[in-house]
Amino acid sequence: MVGRVVLFPCGGIKKVEATVVRWATYRVNEELLPKKTLLLCVPAYYRGVPEDLVMVEKNPTLVIDCHEESCGSFLMQQIGLLPAARLLLPELMEHWRLLPGPDRQALDRQGLELVERLAREMAGVAGTLLTDPGYHFQQQKVKVPFEGRIGNWREDPAKKLGYIRIRPSLYRPKDMPALPLEAQ
Repeated sequence: MVGRVVLFPCGGIKKVEATVVRWATYRVNEELLPKKTLLLCVPAYYRGVPEDLVMVEKNPTLVIDCHEESCGSFLMQQIGLLPAARLLLPELMEHWRLLPGPDRQALDRQGLELVERLAREMAGVAGTLLTDPGYHFQQQKVKVPFEGRIGNWREDPAKKLGYIRIRPSLYRPKDMPALPLEAQ
């Protein structure tokens, strides 16, 4: 059984969607699944802080990408690790017909609604990884030597990770165990 799920939010600071993802991640970690999730610190991960690398090696990771550049997915594949699952915010926004609003520093009513819906979606995915006795996460090891620097934005992370679409906005790498949600 899985003890904790790592939440890997988009770390972008220029896009309102990144603010939505970060706020939703904190909501899940602090209120919806307290003590059942771990927050990945993107700058620490990017610099190769051992605790952050070990966190994603030993626990299933839910990447929340807020745009097609797929920063979280990209950073995972750069060191040879696979996330357990990925949520892609643009597809959720289209499905829910919600936009994040114009201001990344102070979300408006619609942006806050998006935060709440995304948090519930994230908690649902993470919750199935935590509670389904049939889901078995196998610990991973960093495969690419980490030299304190990540970067090669020429590769498409979605293709590199071989994502399989489970439903709109929810993906998993083809080489990871099936998600409990796939049976539904």
